[in-house]
Amino acid sequence: MMKALLVSMGTRGDIEPFLAVGEILRERGWEVVCLFPEQFRDEVEAIGYRFHGFDPAFLELLRDADGQRIIGGGGSPFARIKSWIALARKGMRLNRESGELQQQVLTDESPDLLLYHPKSLFNIIWAMANPGRAVLVSPLPGVAHPLEDFGPVFKDHGRLLNRLEYWIVNNIKAATVRGFARKYPEAYSHVDASLSAIRNAFVRDQPAVYLISPSLFDRPEDWPENAKIVGYFERDKTADWEPPSELQHFLEKYPRPILISFGSMTNPEPEKKPRIFVDALTKLGIPAIINTSWGGLQRLEVVPEHILFVDSIPYDWAFPRVYAVVHHGGSGTTHMAAKYGCPSLIIPHAVDQFMWARIVEKKGLGPQAIPVKRLSEEKLANALEELYNVGHYKTSALAVAERMRHEPDPERLFRILTVGKK
Repeated sequence: MMKALLVSMGTRGDIEPFLAVGEILRERGWEVVCLFPEQFRDEVEAIGYRFHGFDPAFLELLRDADGQRIIGGGGSPFARIKSWIALARKGMRLNRESGELQQQVLTDESPDLLLYHPKSLFNIIWAMANPGRAVLVSPLPGVAHPLEDFGPVFKDHGRLLNRLEYWIVNNIKAATVRGFARKYPEAYSHVDASLSAIRNAFVRDQPAVYLISPSLFDRPEDWPENAKIVGYFERDKTADWEPPSELQHFLEKYPRPILISFGSMTNPEPEKKPRIFVDALTKLGIPAIINTSWGGLQRLEVVPEHILFVDSIPYDWAFPRVYAVVHHGGSGTTHMAAKYGCPSLIIPHAVDQFMWARIVEKKGLGPQAIPVKRLSEEKLANALEELYNVGHYKTSALAVAERMRHEPDPERLFRILTVGKK
């Protein structure tokens, strides 16, 4: 039996694409082993995969005061700078430990195929040492191959500066990987670990698969052949989920609600933000389900009857049952909203969420985004009214949904990932 090792770091939006790919591999007789954050152990083992866990402190960084201040935009600029420095110090230690763990798991498992997330940076040297046995798998663009309208931290500084930033960041990555490789001479001494060789491996030489929809993201014409866009894939997560009766009754009474969710995002004002939503929704009379999820939006006890708080809800169950979605703009949530024909209002918190917000607006799938640090009742009420009452957003979303329905091809993806394998 062929063995695949799936390595991903991050929140649910970083993990779910790998589980979808794992499902495709297992259906074709492969053994699937996962190296994810420890928080996902129970869920992954319940699926039936063997599991290795990164230190849970990785995800806990997002929930501490520094992580919430950075993601949620709270505090003064000086306070946010202090938070960045504090997180960097914590992250350096965790990054070193994660590299050691990745090397140990790769040595112990010796997979026939390694599928690794861009955040799992050190895997590139293993890919260089084992030609034909590794593929970069990413749920978002712009991680190695340059974008003209966004830099590597998803801010737009103009075409020339954006490309210069990619060159600088890819060189920093290469230097980091080179330092890692020198710790394991028995494994990598035969590999060309020059900065140019590692940088070229990122960008030009090693296969890269982007699990994103060509209906949402227009592939840059100058991307090299090794970078492929294959469509959005998701697994069925609703098989064992039953909606509570309160939710079922709410949907019967309000058949055209919106869903509000910040997914895995947290912020330093988890009580103030839902109050802004409740006040705006009360003013407009729009029915809504508010998902508290990881705590970015906390439950309010006294709300009008056309607003319902839920602790968690599978998106693939909820999205077909709602009219529109208000969310943080993660790649997975943006794709799912489009896949199910839901217009989006994005409240971006950080990194690529601003890129998806611009794409949603450009494609006519929703109104202009409101960054979470600029969220106010007046701005939100105006955007919600536009989202709910401007019909062409729904028309555009349904048209994109129809195109996306034909995009994912499991057989094609399997061939791309396993080229050269029997």
